[in-house]
Amino acid sequence: MTSDSNESWGMKGLIVDEPWISLILQGEKIWEMRKTACHHRGRIALIRKGSGQVVGTAALVNSLNPLLSATEYAEAEPKHRIPRGRQAQAFADGWRTPWVLANARPLSRPVPYKHPSGAVIWVNLGQDVLRAIEAQSNQVVDKVRIPAKPDSVELDEEGDRHRSYFPRALPPLPLEKTAKSPPHPRSAVPVEPRTDVARSGTSRIVKVTGGNIRNNHIYVPLDFFPSDAIGGGNRSEIAPRAVTITFSPGSTIETDIDGTKRILRARSAVADFISRAGLKEGDAVRLSSTAPYCYKISKETNAR
Repeated sequence: MTSDSNESWGMKGLIVDEPWISLILQGEKIWEMRKTACHHRGRIALIRKGSGQVVGTAALVNSLNPLLSATEYAEAEPKHRIPRGRQAQAFADGWRTPWVLANARPLSRPVPYKHPSGAVIWVNLGQDVLRAIEAQSNQVVDKVRIPAKPDSVELDEEGDRHRSYFPRALPPLPLEKTAKSPPHPRSAVPVEPRTDVARSGTSRIVKVTGGNIRNNHIYVPLDFFPSDAIGGGNRSEIAPRAVTITFSPGSTIETDIDGTKRILRARSAVADFISRAGLKEGDAVRLSSTAPYCYKISKETNAR
């Protein structure tokens, strides 16, 4: 996709869905996986899909050869941040070509633009939008705040229904689902989503106990998460909806919360995080809300 010489265009904007755009703006995702190569280079705007707003900028510095195997895909997870449980589907559907991003920066105030009919990957933004972006170029943003957006499905340039990486028609993946693990039924009990959960940009600090270290879990405050992501005490009582958790350091997964124990159900990912972060009894971790149903868990260095 080459840039156009029409001088009325101020900047090209790339449409990216959640949770990926939040990960890009936080500097934790540098590969945007697509189906085809990209020839455009330089500074681009980042558009949160379905919002009608530019929320950040980045430099598009390269387009690499497609990943050729599932092993390559798994090894590249720290760059593309697609959870292990979704990689097989993403690879099979052809999302194998990394577009390399650098210097991603969120805007302090999202800039609205007029979305042209049929645009699903690139948008050519006008000079007025560019000026609004440039007016914020020297401002520093500490938190990435992503408001809720409508759930839309569009056609990409190849005619595939998608939401950036995966068909939305697929059921929510995870909860550490593997080929040897049969799907578990979601709870049939309807749950009204809470409206008092943590807003984007907020965080909590929780202490790590000896029991946490021994049993590969971390106690989480239930009021920090949506009620429809909180399930029962066993896998037959999985919550109706999963949350996306990014461990730093570690992987990005989808899981629900065991409400009886106040822990994430995906313990193997927690165990990996505990090991990589070198957590010990008495340490603390920070739970941060980065977007609706999206969270980051990291070691808190100033807790002692």
